[in-house]
Amino acid sequence: MKALAQSLHNVKTFISPVDFYRSELPAMPAPRGGGWRDGGLCPFHPDRHAGSFRVNLLTGAFTCFSCGNKGGDIIAFIQQRDGLSFPEAVQKLSNEWGL
Repeated sequence: MKALAQSLHNVKTFISPVDFYRSELPAMPAPRGGGWRDGGLCPFHPDRHAGSFRVNLLTGAFTCFSCGNKGGDIIAFIQQRDGLSFPEAVQKLSNEWGL
């Protein structure tokens, strides 16, 4: 449990939502500032029209106004996109970002 807590701390501290979404959503328009921004095409459904998927570059939250998928941070994004549990998503982010 202590290892999960440390990994969670590392993910929250060292992975910025801006860097995360730039990496995970390469088609996302270049961000200008923080807050809610256009995230490009939604990765949770076969989206063909940009504009309904939004990401918050300060908190990591995301929402799709088309399919209704949403979450509060980058961990929730990985959980939902990859079908992982919370600990699995934290571990995946830790591994992929070298934390």
